Amino acid sequence: MQPQTPRVVLLGASNLALGLELAVDAARAHLGGPVEVLAALGRGRSFGARSRFLVRELPGIDACGLWRELELREAAPSWFVALDLGNDLAFGSSAAEVAAWVEVSIERLVARGARGTLSGLPLAKLEHISPRQFEVLKRVLFPFHAIERERLLQESRELEARTRELARRFGLAHVELEERWYGLDPIHFARAARHEVWRRFVAAWGEPRGIAVADATRSGRLWYESAKVLGLATGRPQPCARLTDGTTFSLY
Repeated sequence: MQPQTPRVVLLGASNLALGLELAVDAARAHLGGPVEVLAALGRGRSFGARSRFLVRELPGIDACGLWRELELREAAPSWFVALDLGNDLAFGSSAAEVAAWVEVSIERLVARGARGTLSGLPLAKLEHISPRQFEVLKRVLFPFHAIERERLLQESRELEARTRELARRFGLAHVELEERWYGLDPIHFARAARHEVWRRFVAAWGEPRGIAVADATRSGRLWYESAKVLGLATGRPQPCARLTDGTTFSLY
């Protein structure tokens, strides 16, 4: 009987969208072969509310098709990473709201036997941004949202504490985000740091399998099972892409 392909669930917003293939490479290296990837991601993605980025609209992570798909698939050895937890704070949600949304996703995954990593928030970087720098970055990153620096810092500190408590309660790893992983942008990992960040996230799953993994090339187009573009429904059957080693990508 062939061993089951490990399942990797990835939940996040822009940092996951920017680093998806690095995340998958890190998971393949850690788990020693091809993986079955289910990812709920996207720039501006929310854990519990519909979100829009430019002309694209997506459901909240807690209401997307990933959870239906997990119910349909047979059980498999599973791991996950949840990151970009502070994204919702910039759009006006409270730390308590975000923590409750994240907890829903964690409960679903842990109930299926998944082991996982929760990312911390970039507090070390945020704390060192001056009020003037904050105003400039706010206009660049969130031009249509009124964000107060002190409120964002306060909510970020509270969400960090709630995230650590969730990790403790569910027996998950918690990875503290290092200031050196960021450049001028205080919320997106610097390109040069992304390999290290993803290796750190998956290393928290436990001992690697220690099997060398060959390079693999991707075929197919990465796109969601269901999304709206300019208000029109669009989507692709999943998996939407695969690597030559058998790794599959399903996006929700």
